[in-house]
Parts: sequence; C-alpha cells; structure tokens
Amino acid sequence: MKNYRIMIVAVIAFIGLSFGAMVFAGNESDFGRYFISGSDFGLDVAKIVVGESRHEFKNGFTGDFAIGQVKALEVLSGIFDISIEPVDIYYVIKEQDDVLSDKAFDKARNGGGTRAYFPSDRTPWGIEKIYNNSSIVSTSGGLGADVAVLDTGVYKNHPDLSRRIGQCKDFTGRIAVKDGSCNDKNGHGTHVAGTILADGGTDNLGIYGIAPEAKLFAYKVCGNSGSCWADDIAVAIRTAADNGAEIISMSLGSDTESSLIRDAIFYAVSNDVLIVAAAGNDGVDGSGSIDYPGANINVVAVGAIDKNEDVPYWSSLGLNNGDYVITEKEVEFGAPGVAVESTWINGNYNIISGTSMATPHISGLAAKLWQGNSADTRTYLQSIARDIFSVGDDPATGFGLPFVQ
Repeated sequence: MKNYRIMIVAVIAFIGLSFGAMVFAGNESDFGRYFISGSDFGLDVAKIVVGESRHEFKNGFTGDFAIGQVKALEVLSGIFDISIEPVDIYYVIKEQDDVLSDKAFDKARNGGGTRAYFPSDRTPWGIEKIYNNSSIVSTSGGLGADVAVLDTGVYKNHPDLSRRIGQCKDFTGRIAVKDGSCNDKNGHGTHVAGTILADGGTDNLGIYGIAPEAKLFAYKVCGNSGSCWADDIAVAIRTAADNGAEIISMSLGSDTESSLIRDAIFYAVSNDVLIVAAAGNDGVDGSGSIDYPGANINVVAVGAIDKNEDVPYWSSLGLNNGDYVITEKEVEFGAPGVAVESTWINGNYNIISGTSMATPHISGLAAKLWQGNSADTRTYLQSIARDIFSVGDDPATGFGLPFVQ
C-alpha cells in the first residue's frame, strides 16, 4: 500500500511538471469524449489526470476530456496499463424527403377542445399495412410490454403519448443519467414513439400506433441535432435491460460498430430483450450498406418499403444470401418507411420517410405479438412475414413484411 501511494504521488508530480495548467485548461470546443480502459491500477492513475468519469464500464470509463488531459494520458499509456480511444458518434437515421403535412396543422375544431392539432389520418397507411386492414379505425394490444425508444427524446405532453410514458430519462446532459427528463427538441424520437404506441388520446381523435397499450421508456440518447455518443447509447441499452424492457427500438446508426454498444447489446439480449434497429438510408452504396447497430447479428434490422411494397432507392441493403438464417450485416424485415405520419413535437404531427420510420412498425408489432420471451417473439415474427419485393430472403427486406394475422 505504501508503494502504491508513492507511485500515485509520483504520477501527480509528473503530470504537474510535464503539462502544468494545460491539463485542465481549454475551451469547451477543446474537449472530446474518450474511453479509457486498462488495469485497475492504470485506471486509478488515469482518474488522477481526468478527475470524474462520465460512465463506468466493466473494463474502463468514459468522459469529456481536455486536450491537455488526453496528451497526459497518451504519455502515461507508455508507462501504465491504460489505453485511450475516442468514443464513436452515432446519428439518428436522417429522414428522407422530409415533408410536413398541411392537414396536420389544422387547429382545434369540434367546439374548440384542448387538442391543438389533428392528424390527417388517425390510422396511417403503415398501420393499416401491418394490421392487414385498410378499414381499421383504431388499434389495440401491447398490454404488459415495455418498449424503450433510444432516440432524441419524446415530447411527453403529446396528447397521443402522455398516457404511455412509463419512464423518461436523459443520457445526454451534464448529469450522465437524469430521471424525469427526456424532452425532444428534434422531433425524430417523438415520431418513432408514436408509430409504436400512440393511443389516439383521451378524445380518440389523435393518431394510433401499432401497440397502443404498451408502455414507453423514453430514453434520450441523442442531442437536439441528432448526434449520439456511443457510451450514452450503451448505458441506455443496459438501463433498459435492467429496468425490464421487453423491446429496445433504435432508429439510429453508424457505418462502424462501437465495442461499447456491441457489449451492451449482448448484455441486453442475454437478459431477454428484443432489439430492433434501422437498416440505414445508404442504399445507394449497394450491398452491405446496412448500418450498425442494425447490422449486429443479435439485432433485428429493418429496411423500408412504400405503399406499393417497393423498396426506395435509399433503404440500406444487407448481405443476405437467401438461406433465411440471419447473420452479421443482414436485413431481417421490410416495413412501411415512406411518407409515414406520426406524432411530432408540440403536440403536432409530421409525415417523414426513412428506415427510422420503418423500424418502429416492427418494434410495435413485437410488443403487440409478444410471445413471452425475445427469442420466441423474433422467431414468430419471422414465421408470419410475407415475402415482398424480390422472391426469398433478399438483402432489402429479408424475411419480408410481418403483419397481424
């Protein structure tokens, strides 16, 4: 113990003499997010340099560090068992052909009630497609299922979502995890949540999602611009699993896989969570353009289709070989993702497109048709999928379109 203390003192002196004030100095723009891993002793030394961590992981920790701190750590990595690497940035899958619905802006009518906006269609075409019923006027199901939406947050006062909120957490702020805060200033997360479980509101004049009796874990992991740190996503995945979520829905992605997210996915799946994610909007890049985390073998990847069940050019493609066995970088399903109407911030509605919009159709269907565990639910969805687009297990839609039987 004495030698340990002497070593710590020596490290402090070394840092002070070598780097001085620059270790902790710097403007906000001079800071970056890093993951520090190593031995227990090495990590203790690293924390002397950087101070408090943001998130703790089994083999290290993350934090926002100044340039001077990073340089000091780089020098110390040659002395102690530590390594430092930048944390990956993910993004919500950018909308395609973003168009606001004119009808969505109609002010309150029918006597001027409390509702400020009305949808142009209470059961949009994607809902009708999943329910296999073009005449449906409302939806049902999802009771007992908790769905964690990891996105830009949720406008929790939306009349079609307010009764569905089970948890509300912000993983993006200065406080690493803030309960009761999940405010969406982007709209993306609110739109995704609506497709999964919007319940039409107390007046039944709003929009309906696939599983309106499910509960929503609204986890804000992406900032208002739509960028998301991988460590925040990883912690949110683990939190959802620990809090008993049946399903995690992620309409976000990156070309590369974060080890932090990969490990979190394995943890969640090991705890009986079904994870659904967008395939991505990089279809122009051809075969294998699918994004992570959707490309992970333990994740259900969803591509987009339009009303005619055609695949838009921008929907990312997997490496499917037609054997109906999902492996790494394969698309599993196709779902409605073109001109999808759903809930929006400030109680409004919006019509947008993307695999981000396709994903919640599958997440909602999983909640509605939950088979008691994640593995059986995934297998069941595969078994009821109708072949669409090209024949067989194709790279755009995989097994096809699952729907209510």
